[in-house]
Amino acid sequence: MTRHTSDLKQQIERILHWEQSAHWRFRDFEFLSQLVFARTHRRVDARELQAFWESSAIPSQPFLDSLACFADYADWDDFCTRNFYGVVEADDEIGTLHAHHWEIPVKWVIIICWLSVVASVLVGILLIWKR
Repeated sequence: MTRHTSDLKQQIERILHWEQSAHWRFRDFEFLSQLVFARTHRRVDARELQAFWESSAIPSQPFLDSLACFADYADWDDFCTRNFYGVVEADDEIGTLHAHHWEIPVKWVIIICWLSVVASVLVGILLIWKR
């Protein structure tokens, strides 16, 4: 699947404000089909919508045009043009501008947590003993 088709799906999902598309049922795709027709006056089959959302197959140009129009673009080409991803090449100079991140190994985090638990228990015992 191209990056553009996944972005188109995400934009439509944001427009709809529905639950995650992984939870959509066929009736949701039927309703989306009706919404697309109401907004664009273009018919889109609910089964084709479901196949588009659930697979990596790239649908026909008219199908993509209809969905792009639903997302307020002129057509699929307009969507691709306005959502262009340029290539960013990182050279040595850019690499030196970013500071290195220091990571604490997970095992040290676990050891520190256990030591704090042991220290808390010891402090509790000492407080009870000194009463």
